[in-house]
Amino acid sequence: MSKVVLITGCSTGIGRDLAQRLTQSGYTVVATARKAETLDDLSVALKLPLDVTQSQSVNHAVAHTLRQFGRIDVLVNNAGYSMLGALEEVSEEQTQRVFDVNVFGVLRMIRAVVPHMREQRSGRIINISSIAGKLSTPVNGTYSATKFALDALSDALQMELALFGIQVVLVEPGAIKTQFDGTAQTLAQNIVLKSASPYRSLYKQSDQFAASMRKDEPGPEVVSEVIEQAIKVVTPKARYLAAIPLSGRLVIHLRDFVWGSVLKHMFKINPLEMPS
Repeated sequence: MSKVVLITGCSTGIGRDLAQRLTQSGYTVVATARKAETLDDLSVALKLPLDVTQSQSVNHAVAHTLRQFGRIDVLVNNAGYSMLGALEEVSEEQTQRVFDVNVFGVLRMIRAVVPHMREQRSGRIINISSIAGKLSTPVNGTYSATKFALDALSDALQMELALFGIQVVLVEPGAIKTQFDGTAQTLAQNIVLKSASPYRSLYKQSDQFAASMRKDEPGPEVVSEVIEQAIKVVTPKARYLAAIPLSGRLVIHLRDFVWGSVLKHMFKINPLEMPS
């Protein structure tokens, strides 16, 4: 059987494009989405409803996949969304919801899948982050905080799971053309449209900047290509960048190189020395 790839957040954008791409490349793809009907016209091996904020839903999707295919070789944690707004004006409930999907949702998936990968003594987890997880900007602090958290979790997981032959990869896209920004704008309407907001001039500047960036945004296929590469190679890199300009790449590479070197010096982990 070809490798079994479980992908979260396949209703639109990167997840949907990736599911189609990997299916065409011969992978056994399990596409999931919170609203299962959004997957109706997707041609993949298996389509499942999955809400990453609900442990029961996560466990059901993982169990269904294992019953049907007997294994999960790759988990792609793609489900996520953004919330725009100055940190003072994003409510506690809104902040908790973004973290529940973008951070705790990833942890729920990992905790459900890793025991099976550990039994297999193999597996690959690909976490979809963002350049916002490296470079935070005004009005995007809540989303950036979730992606900074995902960056930290991935660093720790790379070391912890290497003991069992499980590889962890972080993919960090820049701005791409999907429904992602539109969803963020819709969710933020009750914040950014406040005429009395002390941040209204900052919101205007942010909108203008985002509009200028969207003119040259590539489509989700640019990121899907990078993810497929990270799945194909025998030894993947710890991080892959996609659709990020040279200036952003230089800043990220410098920081990752320094910290990565420190970690390798501190923790000398041999994947072949796995506990029984």
